[in-house]
Amino acid sequence: MQIVHATFKRNEGNKAVSLLEEMGVDIEDYKLIESKSGDLLIINLVYGDMDVFLDGLTSKFDFENDDERSLIIFTPDTVIPRNKEKLTKASFRATRESLVTFANSKSQADLEYIMLVIFSSVITTLGLILDNVAVIVGGMVIAPVLGPIIAISIGIVLGKSKLIKQGLLAEVVAITIAVGTGAIFGLIIPNVELNNSLLIRMRPTLADVLIALSAGAAGAYVLIKGNLKSGLVGVMVAASLLPVMATIGLGVTMPESTMLGGSILLLAGNYLALILSTIGIFYLEGLKPQVWYKHKADKIVKKSLSLIVVSVIVLSIPLGSLTLYQFYYEKPGEIITKTINSNLFDINYRIERIEVDENNIDITIFSDTLLAEEKLRNIKKNLNVKLTKKYNINFNIVKAKRYSY
Repeated sequence: MQIVHATFKRNEGNKAVSLLEEMGVDIEDYKLIESKSGDLLIINLVYGDMDVFLDGLTSKFDFENDDERSLIIFTPDTVIPRNKEKLTKASFRATRESLVTFANSKSQADLEYIMLVIFSSVITTLGLILDNVAVIVGGMVIAPVLGPIIAISIGIVLGKSKLIKQGLLAEVVAITIAVGTGAIFGLIIPNVELNNSLLIRMRPTLADVLIALSAGAAGAYVLIKGNLKSGLVGVMVAASLLPVMATIGLGVTMPESTMLGGSILLLAGNYLALILSTIGIFYLEGLKPQVWYKHKADKIVKKSLSLIVVSVIVLSIPLGSLTLYQFYYEKPGEIITKTINSNLFDINYRIERIEVDENNIDITIFSDTLLAEEKLRNIKKNLNVKLTKKYNINFNIVKAKRYSY
């Protein structure tokens, strides 16, 4: 349910009431208060297409440029309706004006936005370097990156090019700050090591894109249902973006070229997935442009969706390849390690290297004693059973001796 407080010049309230009657709003759903200083019309938008009612009002009265008129829309926390049946049947969602106002206010690249991005980038970058998940999550909590995504998506759906440009500018600012912060810390902190937090963001898969799709859809759904203050979904969206931006910055200063390329690919895929899913939810929930913007909005939507879909298809090729690689070429490494550990539990050894290609597995093991061939044959037999395909398995056993002084 949405409540509208519309103030008018003196004696204009009756004209607004006549307009509501023409649009079929029940008399019990509005109340007109007339006074010498002006008229106040309170409207309870319980059912129907709320945007149509607001379009009717805004087309007849200029609320933006006239100081004697105003339009306030808010969502009550609790509703005890006269007609419970009507409230039960109502399809609730935020009004178009509420969503536009939210998107506009949350995508301003002002001082507050910049400072929050800086703070969250510092926290997230240090969390990545320390491989501390709690610190990374802490950085994502304060990251203001949901607003610009919503602004871009709403701008596309409603044909508001100004809102699209504003959201893009805010995202460019966030990317610049986050990548720059990662690069600065990569330079000033010596010997930053590749840890699990960095590795999972330099090896993107289709699963990462599906996570971004779900996060974007959840964010759009929560917003369009009127919960504009929810911060939980913003954390999920930030999880798809901010740590990846910081990883790119760290990748610039590290010798691992795959780290930089993989994280850039992941960031591009996540952005496209987030925008695509938010647009989809807004469309499914009936968010539409004002009548006089419809033609322009249709053109923007067609062009934008075509570009996004083509980009997603293009990105899915390398992401699909990386996904297959990780599942079919890296997964054997875990199976091999566990199999060796279960067979060599009674001796001192260290697995130095496991190399897997299409047909061969090369295993290098450092051991205090030379391993019996029977043990190696056992390992090979177990691997042939556990692995999904047949490999030529080669062992390189290096005898090592430990000295203590």
